[in-house]
Amino acid sequence: MNISRSTPQTRFDVVVVGGGHNGLTCACYLAKAGLSVGVFERRSILGGAAVTEEFHPGFRNSTASYTVSLLNPKVIKDLRLVEHGLKVLERPMQNFLPLPDGRALTAGPDTARTTASVHSFSARDAERLPAYYKMLDAAVALLRSQLLETPPADPRRLRDLWGALQMGRNFRKLDASVQRDIHELFTRSAGDLLDHWFESDPVKALYGFDAVVGSYASPYTPGSAYVLLHHVFGEVNGKAGVWGHAIGRMGAITQAMAAEARRELTLPRCSVSILPTNCRATATGVRKRHVLKTSSSRQWNRTRRIFARASSATRL
Repeated sequence: MNISRSTPQTRFDVVVVGGGHNGLTCACYLAKAGLSVGVFERRSILGGAAVTEEFHPGFRNSTASYTVSLLNPKVIKDLRLVEHGLKVLERPMQNFLPLPDGRALTAGPDTARTTASVHSFSARDAERLPAYYKMLDAAVALLRSQLLETPPADPRRLRDLWGALQMGRNFRKLDASVQRDIHELFTRSAGDLLDHWFESDPVKALYGFDAVVGSYASPYTPGSAYVLLHHVFGEVNGKAGVWGHAIGRMGAITQAMAAEARRELTLPRCSVSILPTNCRATATGVRKRHVLKTSSSRQWNRTRRIFARASSATRL
């Protein structure tokens, strides 16, 4: 969705620098909470990394982010993305690994099909696959329970201290084996974890790809095991662990978000503007001749909570 260059107002309750999917989502929630919001985007198209652009005359595709699963159902509902035209088709296959000898491995979302594919390389790995998925699902269950909670940031505040205690209590309720698995997923490398679970190199490569997709890191980079959770964390059309493709590609998601932001504009509470040339984005906000800032510390705390919840729920 292209946006026109217009002179923005100079004072808002909240300024969001960058009109990507996170920025648009946060802007909508903040506007719904009654705050005046300015979204400043440098490019002539909203969407950030989730955009659909013409890469050759007559041909359009996603130019960065390319698949969706981590977009929280609450965000889809609250921002009325389906009403704004969003439709996501489920991917019939998650990963495909062709090998030089002509054989191939496939994974997800059909468990039986995945197990049969893995069995053709290793009967032992096929037997261990259900336990591997069970381990990931147990860890994901804890993370899902925290997804829409504002992360505790300041233990001097009673609200944050209580949140930290509740998080710790939920962790302690888990079986010792699940606690250990979560610790290993956050600290070990994907390579070490997969070496523990499986014996076949093709099987380890099939799942190891999930831990390094989109990065140049080695699968033996400490902490990369956590990324394995992302591929069972999300859902599409109510089906957990499934990935999908948006009709109209990834830009369809941010166009729907922008449509909801523009609906908020008519209230009027939310403003979507191009970042002017005399502004410079910084780590702390926007530098301009007229300083844009929140109106009070109480409002900032309220804004922080809304922003944290919205950001945690809009990974694609």
